[in-house]
Amino acid sequence: MIFLLFMSLSITNIALGFTVEGRDTSKETDLSWALNPIEDKWLYEEINPEINIGRNIEVEKTLDLIKELEEQAEEAGASGAKTEKEEVNKSEEKPKEKSEEKSEEKSEKKPVQNLGDNLNSYVLSIIKTYEIGKYPYILNTDYQNYNGVTTNLYYKDKLLLKAHPSGNRASHCTGITFEVLFKAIQERNRKLGIDPNDFNGMTYDQLFDFVMQWYSASGSQNGNIATAVEQYGVGKRITNFEELRPGDFIQFFRENNTGHVVVFLEWIRENNRIIGLKYWGSQESTNGIAYRTEYFNITNKDGKKYGNVIQNNIYLATIFPVSQYK
Repeated sequence: MIFLLFMSLSITNIALGFTVEGRDTSKETDLSWALNPIEDKWLYEEINPEINIGRNIEVEKTLDLIKELEEQAEEAGASGAKTEKEEVNKSEEKPKEKSEEKSEEKSEKKPVQNLGDNLNSYVLSIIKTYEIGKYPYILNTDYQNYNGVTTNLYYKDKLLLKAHPSGNRASHCTGITFEVLFKAIQERNRKLGIDPNDFNGMTYDQLFDFVMQWYSASGSQNGNIATAVEQYGVGKRITNFEELRPGDFIQFFRENNTGHVVVFLEWIRENNRIIGLKYWGSQESTNGIAYRTEYFNITNKDGKKYGNVIQNNIYLATIFPVSQYK
């Protein structure tokens, strides 16, 4: 009788140990049941290993405790069974708490997504990757085969813009500036753990319309770089020249009825008066990508114009941090 009672208590302790440990032991090698669906791969990689380690620690410690309790049961007999079960519960709660604390500590150490990250620094870094003299200038009307970008651009696994079929990495002003914008947004997204193909939730067709406005080819006389960034909530128009920063974008027109889209670098001043600008872009005068300076059609003290860029017909655009997308 005493022998049967001892065996019953030992089996009960073992059963309790696995019950407290966590549901169904057949799931120990597959932890998908314990995780909410996580689409962010970066976040998944940070959390999942910690959960695996925690679960393994719990299993190992539980088995040790069961063995220890069996030995105690032999000495204490039936009178100690209740106390031992309580100790099992208490002891098994501790590894869980420790594991949870580790997970919390791990989460605290993860880099915080800086959604206030301005795009300008990314733009300025990317333009430095284009070697001067290696990217010729071509502007033509063969839109079916060439869109002014140096490499094919894909959005959501679909071809968005085409590089020159010759492979010469040619470009023109609207094409190269959009290419830089495109690459900068993708690079910032990667750094922030955002899908590179997520431009403020734009669909492929919406981004294509964005491109058409950037190229001033949307069919609307009002389409330009400023309307594009405002319509799709990724940026805003700037009206105060002093607010423009290096890495922002400018679209301007000249008195000879030509226009240009460039990456802004700095204003040229005379006696603190803005008379021109330095920029990076692709233009015929430099046979492709280069740094250049142009001046506004305003007069100096002698009544002579500094240049032919129309100062009152200019569009300035800046891109928001992701946290300010609209």
